[in-house]
Amino acid sequence: KELSGTMLRTVRVVSRIRGMSSWAPSSAAADRIHYRSTRGGQSGLTFEEAVLQGLGTDKGLLVPDRIPQIPKGAIEEWRGKPFNDLALEIVSLYVSEADIPRTALKDVIDRSYSTFRSAEVTPVRSLVDGLHVLELFHGPTFAFKDVALQFLGNLFEYLLKQRNGATITVVGATSGDTGSSAIHGLRGKEGVECFILYPEGRTSPIQEQQMISVTDPNIHNIALAGTFDDCQRTVKALFADDEFRQTHALAAVNSINWARILAQTVYYVYAYLQVTQAGASLGPDATKVSFSVPTGNFGDILAGWYAKQMGLPVDQLLVATNENDILHRFFSEGDYSRSQVRQTLSPSMDIQISSNFERFLFHMGGDNAEELSSLMTRFEGGGALEPSASLLKACQSHMVSARIPDAEVLATISDVHARADGYTLDPHSAIGVAAAKQMVAQGGSSSAMVCLACAHWAKFSGAVGKALGTEKANKMTLPEPLASLHTLPTRVSKLPNSIERVKSHIVETVSTRNAST
Repeated sequence: KELSGTMLRTVRVVSRIRGMSSWAPSSAAADRIHYRSTRGGQSGLTFEEAVLQGLGTDKGLLVPDRIPQIPKGAIEEWRGKPFNDLALEIVSLYVSEADIPRTALKDVIDRSYSTFRSAEVTPVRSLVDGLHVLELFHGPTFAFKDVALQFLGNLFEYLLKQRNGATITVVGATSGDTGSSAIHGLRGKEGVECFILYPEGRTSPIQEQQMISVTDPNIHNIALAGTFDDCQRTVKALFADDEFRQTHALAAVNSINWARILAQTVYYVYAYLQVTQAGASLGPDATKVSFSVPTGNFGDILAGWYAKQMGLPVDQLLVATNENDILHRFFSEGDYSRSQVRQTLSPSMDIQISSNFERFLFHMGGDNAEELSSLMTRFEGGGALEPSASLLKACQSHMVSARIPDAEVLATISDVHARADGYTLDPHSAIGVAAAKQMVAQGGSSSAMVCLACAHWAKFSGAVGKALGTEKANKMTLPEPLASLHTLPTRVSKLPNSIERVKSHIVETVSTRNAST
């Protein structure tokens, strides 16, 4: 078991990537960060090993063995830098020259964000009631996950090219946006086969069309007869099968992959710099900023927590949930017990089990893998996750939460549209804004409040129509290429909610692909 402050036995990753006999020994620089599992079964992994492996072999999530600090004065030195240059500075705190040469890392970052429609990549706008909105939907699929998945796709390709002939099989689960973002990040990538599972009938029509209209030979969509939690459970089961995992060189694209969390820390720093004045980050009285984050799988707000731990002056981190409120119940009452998944106007947040929450619990418990493993084993066995009083107190000291029902989502979309010159929120973004307004009204934060806008309204035009009424909605124009998605050919495999059926489908598909290449 892995215990904080204890000498550890390092379990190395070998033969994880097809085409490689083993991993080369690491020649780490003194400041090189390594990665370990939250459940104690692995440690000492390099950045590339952590990215290509994705999930711990013991079902745990991989976390850095230390959180680097932003150098003194660096935030002010970064003020005015373009997003790409800022990303290079922040990612380089985790990725040393021994991991990826800085020039190569810059190329990966530049190619990743060249696909965005805004030169700012993640622009910040003023909204209403003194709130700011961080627009994360200017990537290829109009969703915040493009920020991380364009980066991850190019990162995969770079790492595999360093090992001529190596290949991976990416398997991911999506409640809507991860799938399309992953597909657009990985389509056509050499050495990568990509399988995406999504809950049949539980995404928005545009979300589904964005996935199944990508017919590149290396992209394989699976519509699973179940919920997102079933999709996620299936993916975790595949990764937990050592033989299957090694045979097919499985790699993770969900936010269980550390590279996604790392990429998302960048826009917290970027947003801070947009809403504060020069010199704001200096000294003991540095200006703090709060963030309201629509939260399902916990990866986005976790990135904000890491940014804060690195030294970004952050006041409140607000976990904004929909009616699937397991996280709100935890932060407000200590109750992290499952209930039925409800279909809401914000389908990407229709989740009861938040994978990335495990990373947060690990850190809040003092990086104690033994205690964390015990908690998760009981929870995965069907019981409730029962935090100790000290663990719950630690969690509550770092984050607060709010629950926003569908009726309030519709009211928020309508209110903002009326008072902000027609600015239109998607239902997920509306949850973040509604939660922020609630917190400010209750006196919970006096600092500048940035609300994360997760998706373009056009991806959820049905919900927007309900909020604004048919007449206003009909006057709104869907942007391309979303407007033409329904005219494109599609390809998807519909499968029952069966781990074995998914497994056999992957085996057959990869075998067919290998035979044809």
